[in-house]
Amino acid sequence: MSLPTPRPFNEVALTEGTTSIATSPVAAYMIAPRAGTIERVMAAAAGTFTGTIAVAVTINGGGDITGGNLALPAQTGAQPAVVYETGMLDGAHVSEGDLIVFTPSGGTGAGIGGAFAAVIR
Repeated sequence: MSLPTPRPFNEVALTEGTTSIATSPVAAYMIAPRAGTIERVMAAAAGTFTGTIAVAVTINGGGDITGGNLALPAQTGAQPAVVYETGMLDGAHVSEGDLIVFTPSGGTGAGIGGAFAAVIR
């Protein structure tokens, strides 16, 4: 059994899915329900694909807040999510109502769904 990771009560987790994460990627959109700092972002694929899927995470159309570091390696079947932690010092600030967009690219596979999450503190 793994040890639990302590998480504070002042975190808000946003989750969203997409119908295609590989060959014909479809972006996922979230709206920040509160102001804060994005501390973690996660991505997962629901099936088998080849190549590497890079996921750009942007706020209000800006640059990728992960610097290209959120990537899913080729996999067979559904696997656990890839987690990128920015931390309090490097995290991207969001205001209430900001648009957070997860845009996958690369990878090959037909009809592979995906899931994304962002944690705001």
